[in-house]
Amino acid sequence: MSGARLCSLLGELGYEGHGALDPDSFEWPFQYEDARPILDWLCSSLRPSNVLSASELSQYEQFIQDGKLLEGEDLDFAYESISAFSTRRDNQEAVFGAEEGLKEIRDATLAFKTEAMELQRQLGHLQSQYDMLSTQASALIQGKRARVASTSAVNGLLTTIDDSLSARNLEMNAVLGRIASTAQELAHFHSGDEDGIYLAYSDFHPYLLVDSLCMKELNQWFVKQLDTGPYRLVAEEGKSKCSWVNLDDISNTLVRDSQKSQHQRVSELQRLRSIFGTSERQWVEAQVENAKQQAILLALKGQVTSDEAHIHLDLHSLRRKHVELVGELSNLHTREDKLLSETIPDLCWELAQLQDTYILQGDYDLKVMRQEYYIQRQKAFISHLINQLARHQFLKVACQFEKKTILGAFSLLKVIESELHGYLSATKGRVGRCMALIQAASDVQEQGAVDDRDTFLHGVRDLLSIHSNVQGGLSTYVSAPGLVQQISSLQSDLMALQSDLDNALPEDRSRCINELCTLIQNLQQLLFASSTTAQPILTPRTLMKELDEMEKVNARLSAAVEEVTLEHCKKNEIVKHHSQEMALQRQVFVDFFCNPERLKNQVRELTARVRALQAS
Repeated sequence: MSGARLCSLLGELGYEGHGALDPDSFEWPFQYEDARPILDWLCSSLRPSNVLSASELSQYEQFIQDGKLLEGEDLDFAYESISAFSTRRDNQEAVFGAEEGLKEIRDATLAFKTEAMELQRQLGHLQSQYDMLSTQASALIQGKRARVASTSAVNGLLTTIDDSLSARNLEMNAVLGRIASTAQELAHFHSGDEDGIYLAYSDFHPYLLVDSLCMKELNQWFVKQLDTGPYRLVAEEGKSKCSWVNLDDISNTLVRDSQKSQHQRVSELQRLRSIFGTSERQWVEAQVENAKQQAILLALKGQVTSDEAHIHLDLHSLRRKHVELVGELSNLHTREDKLLSETIPDLCWELAQLQDTYILQGDYDLKVMRQEYYIQRQKAFISHLINQLARHQFLKVACQFEKKTILGAFSLLKVIESELHGYLSATKGRVGRCMALIQAASDVQEQGAVDDRDTFLHGVRDLLSIHSNVQGGLSTYVSAPGLVQQISSLQSDLMALQSDLDNALPEDRSRCINELCTLIQNLQQLLFASSTTAQPILTPRTLMKELDEMEKVNARLSAAVEEVTLEHCKKNEIVKHHSQEMALQRQVFVDFFCNPERLKNQVRELTARVRALQAS
């Protein structure tokens, strides 16, 4: 590895044939213990800066041949150690030649030392600035990392908020859907398109079951008992006793008997008619009442059969039907009481007078049994009707409770609507805050360091820092986007000042000139007016005040214009010289590290320029 190191060092020192060297062939000197430390020291100590080039070596040999080589620890010691360096001009020329003397060399050496010290000072200053920039760069990097972390945290928070808002939106959409369906049903109910009663929260299934059973029982009673039972016989007997009833009626089932049984029955009825001639009219009236009651019962039967449709009617129609049924029932109760109190006792009293007639005893008992059975069935029917009325009353109360429930549901919907409005406003506020966070996260300005090799951006930044210092602001280290923003703001300010300079100042100047011309014309008219044609007019007090004020304004305007012009000149001078100085300093700094040869050439050029100035 030592041979390879030596070959690489020769290549760094500028050896031309280092590419053709074999590192393995240089390993043998490093095998000796005495030579290894020396060779290692040479490899570690030799640098391109402390090795003479071919041109420098030839110049060194030339100095030795000419006897101009100074020997000593430094230049001062070398100057003092040589006896030929005396104050006499001829000795100096003998050693150094006629073109330069000891004083010039000492002055040049001092100038170089001063320049070297100045360069070292500038180097220290640049090093401190570099350290400061490194600190700022590290701070910017840490700030960038912190901003990235905060941005990621904010993005995570925004994602969580979006997910929660999406879930809440889904829930709200479901609630709004249910509310919309309920509102549609309520609107359909309140619109009055249907006559039915809206029963949404109560279960009337048991009531409907009992009502259907009651209707079934009533139908069975009407069909089986009244149409084919004792009441039919009573009606047929009443019809047969009436003189206007045709016994050959097709609807009369007794006509279907044989002629013999018909003849017997006719003779029997005629005999009964002759016996009960006095009470026939009352009996017929009772039968007529019974027929009317049958018609009423048939009407009630129709009402009972349509009772299921009444459940779906409106509350007002139920109330009206209830009033009608109450009236009909009151009429029925009145007629029943009349029958029980007048007609039946009269018939029973008349029949009691005929108890001695054994022929009618069987018929009387049969008729009484029939009447009692009929009255019992009629009482059962009336009890069914009373139960129906009770159920209708229960339905009315249930409808009232249902109305209260619907009103409560409507108030609950109002409360839900207000809560939804509050939720909507809160959601809008949260969305606004989220948008503000997103905007703040997107508006984070990334500040990066400017490349040290970019002299143009550094010059622009120095100019902007000078402007900020003149304006009294704090100089901050900004990035390229910040420089562009500052340049844009300065350009807008410059355009505003230029517009003021192009518009406001000429207008004020022309206005002042016009006013002065007007005043001069007025003064000329006052001075050169004919004494015969016009009297002298003295200047009013107000005009004198205005003239004084105009002079003051003109003086202030002139001072302001001069001040602005002076400030512009100063600013231009400062900007011009400062940019050159900063560019020169930055170029020296860059050349010191990157291109020392160019720096040496610049030093030589400056030295030659100084000598030329001194010689002139």
